[in-house]
Amino acid sequence: MSVVIENDRIYIPRDPECHRCGDTIIMHRDVTLYENECADLVAKNGGNILEIGFGLGISADKIQTYNPNKHVIVEINEDIYKKALEWAEDKNNVEVILGDWKTTIDNITDKFDGVYNDADNDSNEDLILFSSKIKDNCNNGCVLIQTTWGVKNPLYKKRKSYSTITLDDNIKNWYDEDTLDIIYFTLTNNNWV
Repeated sequence: MSVVIENDRIYIPRDPECHRCGDTIIMHRDVTLYENECADLVAKNGGNILEIGFGLGISADKIQTYNPNKHVIVEINEDIYKKALEWAEDKNNVEVILGDWKTTIDNITDKFDGVYNDADNDSNEDLILFSSKIKDNCNNGCVLIQTTWGVKNPLYKKRKSYSTITLDDNIKNWYDEDTLDIIYFTLTNNNWV
């Protein structure tokens, strides 16, 4: 997939043959408030952090403010991966992996204290699979956030922990609400609670 990376957004250009189509936005800087809150939740306890999807690096920047022991980023898009490598050049605690988490996660041997899965094009089934597959790579107390939790996900239905953010005018362009709940789970005795 060919993407265009600009300072404030990443997008797939519209099909020139489709007159009613627009660009497909992958990420926009308008979601900075959301990305920062997710990063705060997964990185606040320090340790090792796993991030699925780099995007514009908004959450990665915020995670780095916590000075994690190790920050592993898995990025599926080669152009975005190259941007992530440039971003990581002066950071000795960052490892950037090119690939889909579905094929790379089994090769990662680190244990994590926070996991942020921002692969928002994943299906509901993939998200359920991720939450079960990542358990083996998580320490007790690990915090997990997945950007797109489908209502059919049994884990979502059991949610107990969330952080509510009041949306600024930028992010309100993308949501029809004044607030947004960021649902997260903590690994306790090998169960997400």
